[in-house]
Amino acid sequence: MFVNFSLRPIELEASDKVASMIEISPQPERELFGLCAARLDEAGVAEVRQSLAFARSLKSMNSDHPAMHVYMSHPLRVAKLSLQLLSEPLAKTVSLALLHNVFEVSGLTESDLLARGYDEQLARGIRLLTIDRKLQYEPVYLETFYGNIESYSPELVLIKCVDRIDNLLAFQLIERTDRIKTYLELSDRFITPMATRLCPELGQYHSDLIKYMTAIGCDQTLKARYDTFLAENS
Repeated sequence: MFVNFSLRPIELEASDKVASMIEISPQPERELFGLCAARLDEAGVAEVRQSLAFARSLKSMNSDHPAMHVYMSHPLRVAKLSLQLLSEPLAKTVSLALLHNVFEVSGLTESDLLARGYDEQLARGIRLLTIDRKLQYEPVYLETFYGNIESYSPELVLIKCVDRIDNLLAFQLIERTDRIKTYLELSDRFITPMATRLCPELGQYHSDLIKYMTAIGCDQTLKARYDTFLAENS
C-alpha cells in the first residue's frame, strides 16, 4: 500500500492548522524533523534540512504571500503530513513537498533548482504542481492540470492532495464568497476522485473536510486574530 492513512479527526487537524497561521511557532518544524528522525536515515534528514534552508533563503515575489517566514508553516506542514502518510518514506519526496510552491512564491524556475543541485525529476514535479492562477477556476484546464500530476507519479499526487487538505483546514479563517464556493466545488470534483484512486481513506477525508468547512463557515473571531497577525508580520 502506497499510503498509510493516519490523519487525525478533522477538528484536531484544523485546530493545529489554524494555530500555525495565527502565530509564528517552532512547532511545525519541530514536528517535521521529529518525524524525519524517526523515519529517515541521517543522510535523508540532512537532505531535508538543506531543502528547508534553501526555501528559507528565498524572498517572496508573491503578493499573496509577502512574508516568507509567515508562509513557511504551510510547506512545513505539507512535508510533515506527506512523510507521515508515505508507507515507504523518501527524503526526496519530503524535499519536493517543502518546495512544492517555490516557483509561484519566489519566481524561481527549473534551471534555478538544477543549478542548486536538485535533479530534473524534482524540478519537473514542482513545475507540474504549479497552477496557472489565471485558469485555476477553468474545468477544462484543471482536467489537464490534474491529469498531468496523476500521470507523473503517486508521490506527486500525494503532495497535491496533502497541499489541498492543508489549505482547506484553514477555511475557518476565510470569508465565504462565490469564488470560495467555486474553489470548494472544483476541489471536490477533481481532488476527491484523484485522492480516492490513491487511497480511498484519503479521498473520503478530503470529501468530509469539504463538507465540514462548508457547514462550519468562517469563524469571525479566529479571522480577526489571523488578520491582526498578518498585519503585524507582513
